[in-house]
Amino acid sequence: MSNKASNTLHELIHSLTSAEKRYFKLFSNRHSTSNQKQYVQLFDEIDNQKEYDETEILEVFKENSFTKHFSIAKNRLYHQILKSLDAFYSQDTSEAEINQYVHYSEILFQKALYNQCSKILNTASKLALKYEKWPALLQIIKRQKRLLELQNYEESKGLSTQTLVAQETEVLEKLSIEMELWQAKSTLFKQLFTKGQVRDKKNASKLLPLLKNVEKIGDSSKDSFEASFLRNHTKSAYYFALGNYTSSYDSLKSNIDLMRANLNLVKDEPSIYISVLTNLIYVCAKLNKLEESDYYLAHSRNLPKELKSKINKDLELRVFTNTFSLELAILNISADDKRAEKLLPQVEKELEKWEDKLSDVRRASFYHSISTLFFIIGNNRKSLRWNNKLLNTINIDQSEDQYCFGQIFHLLIHFEMNNMDVVSHSMKSLKRYLKTRKRKYKFEDLFIDLMQSILSTTDDKHNKLLMNFQEEMKKLSKNKFEQIVLEYFDFISWAESKTSDKSLQEILQEKAPQKDIL
Repeated sequence: MSNKASNTLHELIHSLTSAEKRYFKLFSNRHSTSNQKQYVQLFDEIDNQKEYDETEILEVFKENSFTKHFSIAKNRLYHQILKSLDAFYSQDTSEAEINQYVHYSEILFQKALYNQCSKILNTASKLALKYEKWPALLQIIKRQKRLLELQNYEESKGLSTQTLVAQETEVLEKLSIEMELWQAKSTLFKQLFTKGQVRDKKNASKLLPLLKNVEKIGDSSKDSFEASFLRNHTKSAYYFALGNYTSSYDSLKSNIDLMRANLNLVKDEPSIYISVLTNLIYVCAKLNKLEESDYYLAHSRNLPKELKSKINKDLELRVFTNTFSLELAILNISADDKRAEKLLPQVEKELEKWEDKLSDVRRASFYHSISTLFFIIGNNRKSLRWNNKLLNTINIDQSEDQYCFGQIFHLLIHFEMNNMDVVSHSMKSLKRYLKTRKRKYKFEDLFIDLMQSILSTTDDKHNKLLMNFQEEMKKLSKNKFEQIVLEYFDFISWAESKTSDKSLQEILQEKAPQKDIL
């Protein structure tokens, strides 16, 4: 049998903490049979494998009967682990607590203990309302209606046909509004992830109806927490896409205030709070609100403690992606080589750990930021390696904008390394890509003209070409659509470094804010 069999069980076991593994064994012992003991042995054997090798497992257990139907045995162990995790986290979130009460009510109903069942459902209903768990509340209402039917529709403890129907209608309306807002938000984010920030009036006009639609959905004065969050989230992304950081800041700040006022609704999903904080810190840095950046950065580090949240794998991943991407972005502004040399090995190590969990968009962003930082501190070979990783492993359709600038950066790195044959060849690939993708922007034309002119002229004329490029880029930086390219890389400072006696790193350090926000 191939040692490339499904490794989902291996992944699950290796995702468990020491406490979860210990609880699984205690859980299994409580339900101990000869088969259960075999499953614990199988669990230990898979846990000891760094890479899953089914052939080796089958050899170890060749005397055991379960190897004859090994896929069934793996499936049973997989679900046994999930059951133990369910028990381990049974009181860990508000949703789990509500679901447990609903389960209790079902047991009591089956035993015809209807009054007790009703009391349990009332408790569950209050919790669902408190934590705005609308789908759970619908399930509770469904069971309350069933009890009302048994009582021949006689009102009991404030429950009547009218009150249940009114509550169900209100919940369905809230869910409908949240669904519409989520759809509008997701449409905007898909456009932003694929195409990047807006580069022309045509694409800006495509996004405006989405914002207008958000404003029309429901009555914002009656919004649930989720609906308010989605409104602010969509607005902040819309303004960020346009490069309007002031308005993006206002919407992000509204979301922070919203979450602070509803910490009980955030503690189950601290990752959304961390994401908004990260975006706010970045936008504050762009607006030179350095004291606020400091404040929110300190706040983000204390957030799990403030929310009393348990650190799980998902939260670890979110903390890594948000805090490290933020630090990389700020280092690409500050050009602090000492801090970069300390951070980059940490990022590389963490990326190796989490890489397969990241989306193409997120990985592309990391690869580009790492490549840019190596370029700034003068390590062109490592810069090229990370940029090549972007070009060779990222799905173009998932991150078109990142891929385009990856190709441009590929040219830039080889230019720095004086690999002019590669520059010439890569120029053709870039022009072909831009034509295929219909990316007709002023910056791309300006950059290609610069490189073609450099390739076709003598060295003594390069300085003048670079100075002209620098002046044209300064003009483009005043265009709200074209200035977006400077989010990827400071081409103005790069051109300046080529026509002066200062390195790119020195120029960026001089331009960077004096206050260290890290």
